[in-house]
Amino acid sequence: MTATSPDHSLLGDSAAGSLLPVQAFHSVGEGLFAISLVGSLFFNVTVDAARPRILLYLALTMAPFAILAPLIGPVIDGLRGGHRGVLLLSIGGRAAVALLLASQLKSLLLYPEAFLIVVLAKVFVVSRNALVPSIVADRDHLVVVNSRLARVGAVAGLAAGAIGIGILQVAGAPWVLRAGALFYAIGALMVLRIPPPVRDLKPSRVVESTEMHGPGVSAATIGMVGLRMATGFFFFHVGFSLKTAGAPAWLIGGVAAAVAVGGFAGTFVAPRLHGRLSGQELITGSLFLLAAFAALAALRFHGSTAVALGLALGLALSVGRRAFDGVIQTEAPHARRGRAYAGLETRLEIGWVIGAFIAVIARSPDWLGLLVLAVAVGALSIDRIVAHYSADRVAAETGAATLPIRLLETAEAVAARGDRQQAVLVALAAADAAALVGSVPAERLAVLQRRCREAAADPNPSVEDEVLQLAHQLVTESDG
Repeated sequence: MTATSPDHSLLGDSAAGSLLPVQAFHSVGEGLFAISLVGSLFFNVTVDAARPRILLYLALTMAPFAILAPLIGPVIDGLRGGHRGVLLLSIGGRAAVALLLASQLKSLLLYPEAFLIVVLAKVFVVSRNALVPSIVADRDHLVVVNSRLARVGAVAGLAAGAIGIGILQVAGAPWVLRAGALFYAIGALMVLRIPPPVRDLKPSRVVESTEMHGPGVSAATIGMVGLRMATGFFFFHVGFSLKTAGAPAWLIGGVAAAVAVGGFAGTFVAPRLHGRLSGQELITGSLFLLAAFAALAALRFHGSTAVALGLALGLALSVGRRAFDGVIQTEAPHARRGRAYAGLETRLEIGWVIGAFIAVIARSPDWLGLLVLAVAVGALSIDRIVAHYSADRVAAETGAATLPIRLLETAEAVAARGDRQQAVLVALAAADAAALVGSVPAERLAVLQRRCREAAADPNPSVEDEVLQLAHQLVTESDG
């Protein structure tokens, strides 16, 4: 162990530890905000009256975020003060807007103000996700830190459920929102305790974009979007089903609490399964688990099966999210900018909105909706299993022979987008791979390596062109 690694590890742990109370207070405020809206839009009116109000809420506060979200990343990246300053502005802004919203729950101002809170919430998530890699010195610590943050968020969600339901029953939705504003404000103060980042991360936009559009990241994103769609559908379909059946408010709150408990359990399960299964396999397993419990709940739907399905959903969503984060960190290690995470969060948010819209509009019987959920999620998990098997079979048939060609294509694409320095490094990797699987003369590979070092030390377009040409020749000869 080097002399500096312990200090870096401690710094990473200290910085990440200072983010935990921020996550806790923000999660409590988030839970209270959700309960206040549920209390004003759902509990106090009939099912028929609740549907149009919820549809209007989704349309005016969630759907426009799909248009606005791509702008959030560039704004975060351009603001002075870094991601810590953005965290402070987002959580402090939520406290201020929540206070205003507390007196507007029965007016049309509810919708634009709730929309602003939702946008600020996504700013918080994007800036937090972009901040974590910069305050954790050891990359191996990232999974642990993400799990701790999720664990704290789950516990805080449970606390918010207990606090919120109690205040809702005693004082009403406006006071639930005022309590949420208080927790937001405390969280904003906690942001001031976060130390500066370990290092200033300035990754290449071209490399980041290339990584974020890779097949592994795309497959993981589709799976996670499926889980988010199932979550949006679950909450509204089960909520309407229980309310139609005359279930008490505490039972509906208990289902939401079960989701939080399942999410908390997932923060322990995910790290233990991570060493045995790949991130893609964990996402597929999460989908399959949810499909199985949805099918069981469809056979006989009542309060206990709704709670069991909530537990399964929370567990699947938590394990899937940890696996999803692991795939991003592994296959897109240069994704540090707010714009990269904003794009991911946008897709996940759209999935949640679509699932919620389907549940509100469909008005399907409880068993039919859950059966459709089971079939849809099960089909997605089966499709992922087939795709994974096909990819393994193709890889076994082709072996490593195609790796140099893929690397060279990447190098040429990166060069075409203007980042020639990164293209030189990828071209060298292509030649190294060709040397392993083909008959590349060692002296020619040595020439390429020398020219790569020269190009890296003194950027020169002519030398970079020569490097790319040499790599192309070597890879072509090896492939032939």
